[in-house]
Amino acid sequence: MAAAQPSEERLQRRVRELLLCPICFEFLQNAKSLPCVHAFCLGCLKDYWKDKEPRQEVICPVRRESCYIPKTGLDDLPDHVIMQSLMDIVGVPSNSCARIPCKEHPEKCLEKYCFDCKEIICRKCQATKHRQHDCREAGVVAEMFAQSLEKVANEVLLRIKEFQAAVEQHETDNWQFEVAANYADVAAKQHAEKIKNIVDGHVGELLKKLQATKVDEQKEAPSRKAALELAISEMQNFVTSSLELRTEDSPCEVIAKVNRLQARASELLENHVTSRYQVPPVVTFVSVS
Repeated sequence: MAAAQPSEERLQRRVRELLLCPICFEFLQNAKSLPCVHAFCLGCLKDYWKDKEPRQEVICPVRRESCYIPKTGLDDLPDHVIMQSLMDIVGVPSNSCARIPCKEHPEKCLEKYCFDCKEIICRKCQATKHRQHDCREAGVVAEMFAQSLEKVANEVLLRIKEFQAAVEQHETDNWQFEVAANYADVAAKQHAEKIKNIVDGHVGELLKKLQATKVDEQKEAPSRKAALELAISEMQNFVTSSLELRTEDSPCEVIAKVNRLQARASELLENHVTSRYQVPPVVTFVSVS
């Protein structure tokens, strides 16, 4: 254990460096997240952008990427749950399983995790049935599992950004469709006026089909957007649950839930792919004259 101590100290020092606000260089207070995922103190952001109003464009103090102040003000920026979780971990270290008694040895508490048997045991179990097995402190193992789960959660976060971009693209595509459809409507009517006596029937049928296409698209557009937003909601719920697991659950519960949550993450990443969602049909008017 003595040989591993310097590495643990370096890890603690690195974690504490990550928890410093890039503006005040103090530990984060009421950590808020920008779209680029950088964390800042809420008070520091208010002072940094004191001349800015809601909905105005601002620049990240670190990466220089642009974003917008929420319409209700900086207080409405999302909490940086990852940094808050790290603060909790650094401030309240845990090396036991919340004093849960061992079923085989009630006088002992569950403190170890056996990788060979994949179960949580007490020290007496380790000395008797798991003597030659790879057994480590439950708190350390829970942190390892939580870190692996956090990596998967970050992948889901990236997928959420893809879906958010897809929602924005959806709105742009729908607007372009409306413009194109309206132009086609006007162009068709103007062309019909020139050759009305010859192609009245053709023009009427063309407008009817165009109108039907517009109606169908107007019906489909909300459902496509709703599907995208539902996917975002499911993935955001997963990320929130995964990150809360480190702060709200005991190491035993982290270990028990990690496989199920990782499977859920794989399911979300497999099922929610932006390329699977349809886009509005292309509408244009072609003159036959």
